[in-house]
Amino acid sequence: MKPKVLVVGSSLKDMGGIVSVIKNIEDSSISEMYAMQRVETYITGSVFSRLLIFIRGFMQFWMKLYTFKPDIVHIHMANNGSFYRKSLFLLTARKLFRKSVILHIHAASFDDFYNQFALQRKYCHYILNQADKLIVLSQTWKEYFATIVPETAIEVLYNGVFVKEPFEREQQAAVNALFMGRLGERKGVYDLLQSIQQLKALGVTATFNLAGDGEVEEVKAIVQQYGIEDRVNVLGWINGEQKEKLMREADLLVLPSYHEGLPMAILEAMNCGLPIISTTVGGIPEVITSGHNGLLIEPGDVHGLTSALEYLITDEEVRARMGSHNREIISDKFDMNLLVGRLSGIYDALQVKVS
Repeated sequence: MKPKVLVVGSSLKDMGGIVSVIKNIEDSSISEMYAMQRVETYITGSVFSRLLIFIRGFMQFWMKLYTFKPDIVHIHMANNGSFYRKSLFLLTARKLFRKSVILHIHAASFDDFYNQFALQRKYCHYILNQADKLIVLSQTWKEYFATIVPETAIEVLYNGVFVKEPFEREQQAAVNALFMGRLGERKGVYDLLQSIQQLKALGVTATFNLAGDGEVEEVKAIVQQYGIEDRVNVLGWINGEQKEKLMREADLLVLPSYHEGLPMAILEAMNCGLPIISTTVGGIPEVITSGHNGLLIEPGDVHGLTSALEYLITDEEVRARMGSHNREIISDKFDMNLLVGRLSGIYDALQVKVS
């Protein structure tokens, strides 16, 4: 009989990197190795819709603990409200049903969340130490969480993608730069708008497509204020087909974030052979080597961002070389079919521990 895994995470109808990770795991061969079921506990929307899916998910969770009888509970968790919600699932599974529990940490700024105030720090410390395993997205985050839980309880599992076959890039009239992520300060979109304004003043021509939910109207207002409507398309959230089209048309990805785990947007762009401009935060420096397969700047360095953009926009040969390196890196290190083996090893180790 296959070992049973109960997954707890966001609705697959929702948006963002966590949903992409859950989908990719489910679509991989791991579903043939384990009996897997999922409980959805969050969706972006009104307070009422979020409360409804949480209550319904918590009830389903209890029911599945009785009926499905999982061997392992795999909980996808971020910070803020996600941490508190998922802590209830962890305590239920661990304390009441004696299940092995994995916390898969996707938080981009858990360090800030953890240190907000003393009582929260104590609660976070307690909850994290109740899990049998923490899965984190990079070595950098492993080093951080090792200050909270024993290092032996932490496993690094990079996000992964299914490797694409190379394709002929669609030629555009101007260089096409793509931003994918929630529009707001954390992803550095306002720094990017300043850089686009600077590039226009320098006479550097490029089209910027900004794809993502979040502060869409605020971004549109600043685009008008900066007089860069002719350079920027604010697209809002895009679906899978739209994303695929944007990737095929893009010449580079820019993501000047202030906090990150390991962004799926970067891996997806690398998979499509795009060079990356990003920042030295989270797990990004473990994926991007500045000058080799992209360019890294410090978060908030608008002038550095402008210089990096100008460099890639004006040098097609460098873009092609970096993009080619990125395809190789994805195949060697971030192929979902390879990462499945690592996740399976984590599951199997917990199975041995239980038996």
